[in-house]
Amino acid sequence: MYKIADIQDYRKNSAESTSSFSWMSNMAQILETRYHDEDAIQQMLMLATEATGLSNISVAVPDSPSRFKAQFCSTGISNGVYSFAVQHALCRQFESREWLLIQENSERPEHFDPQLDTLSGSLRCLLVPLMLRQSVMAVMVVDLRGSNASTLDLTMVRFIGAQIANILATQVVPNFKTLYARPYQRVQENELDDIHAAIEKCNGNKTMAAKVLGLTPRQLRYRLSKLSDTEVEAEA
Repeated sequence: MYKIADIQDYRKNSAESTSSFSWMSNMAQILETRYHDEDAIQQMLMLATEATGLSNISVAVPDSPSRFKAQFCSTGISNGVYSFAVQHALCRQFESREWLLIQENSERPEHFDPQLDTLSGSLRCLLVPLMLRQSVMAVMVVDLRGSNASTLDLTMVRFIGAQIANILATQVVPNFKTLYARPYQRVQENELDDIHAAIEKCNGNKTMAAKVLGLTPRQLRYRLSKLSDTEVEAEA
């Protein structure tokens, strides 16, 4: 006969299940009580550090066409500066939309597939694209130094990142007027203010603004040119 003790050995650890439901419950509370977007993002980063055991997780947003800043950080530092290696990886990531991994003592980012690859060895950081409608809104920079990266729950990291991406989208385009628009819609006369607002929100990064507006960079340039010419003719 089988002993009950032997059968119980195969039961799932209830502590792990409770921990999982705990962070999900906390996430739901943050979303339900969300009022100030920046506070909500900061709370999500703190939740991510508590759930993963890491101490430094930040969100990189464009500061200029080729430079990014840590606008949000779990350590409380605002507008932090990334190293050259991370800056280079961020520029690549906004175009490729891939996950990137930087090894310790290395300056070259490597492609990382969260579905197939595993985290192991001496690692520096993991860069997770925060995406909405196949556009990169920002990048979550996960500092892996001094941690056991193999235990990191990548599904949880991805889920929290998706929630942050949604909040960032509402900051850039509050009324979602053009975010979900068809890519090849006709140029509208009232678009110019929306385009300028998006570019300003993206700190002058027109590539980022185009993605937020659901356009390609070429379409954005065309619209700016056409709308600016129309505005000049109207003033004349």
